[in-house]
Amino acid sequence: MRKSKELIVTLGKVPSLNSFYAGSHWTKRKKAKDATFEEIKQQLGVNKAAAYNSFRVVANVRYRYDLDNSIIAVKFTSDALKTLGWVIDDSPKYFRSCLLVWTEQIPRDKAQITITLSDEQP
Repeated sequence: MRKSKELIVTLGKVPSLNSFYAGSHWTKRKKAKDATFEEIKQQLGVNKAAAYNSFRVVANVRYRYDLDNSIIAVKFTSDALKTLGWVIDDSPKYFRSCLLVWTEQIPRDKAQITITLSDEQP
């Protein structure tokens, strides 16, 4: 029986939270989200097994904007995990924690997202 699984996704540059919501047209936001979704789908694929009960995320980022503006990478990732069937939902009941870390250990304009999936009951 499975208990947990770790997935790692590498993302290219995503829009900052400010630029994503600061008056950009919905079609531009959808295009950015769809591009990131495809990037995640290529790396993880669709989960054909039962969805995991809970998950935690550690996002190591090296974007050129403020750390708090990097949270959109986590938002896009959690939405993709739900859509691809890896998790039941991305609500607080299932999405247990998020840690956002700026680091020089990855290339500029990249993010490395580590997802820990668990069958632990929420």
